[in-house]
Amino acid sequence: MIRRYKVVVTTDTKGWVSVTVPALPGIHAEAHTREQALQFAQNVMAAHLKSVETSGGKIPESDIDAIVVDV
Repeated sequence: MIRRYKVVVTTDTKGWVSVTVPALPGIHAEAHTREQALQFAQNVMAAHLKSVETSGGKIPESDIDAIVVDV
């Protein structure tokens, strides 16, 4: 099942890109590029959700319903 979560992307004054996920407290990733930070965050999120599932915990529902339209 695919879940979708909002991510917050910020860039500091030194150029580091930071990603957090409000629905998954503690999830944080940093990198030099936006793409890299998002990839790191996706990897951390997947590992976290697998761990929650394995331990019998409740996985948060998707907190976004997005439709992408290419024009």
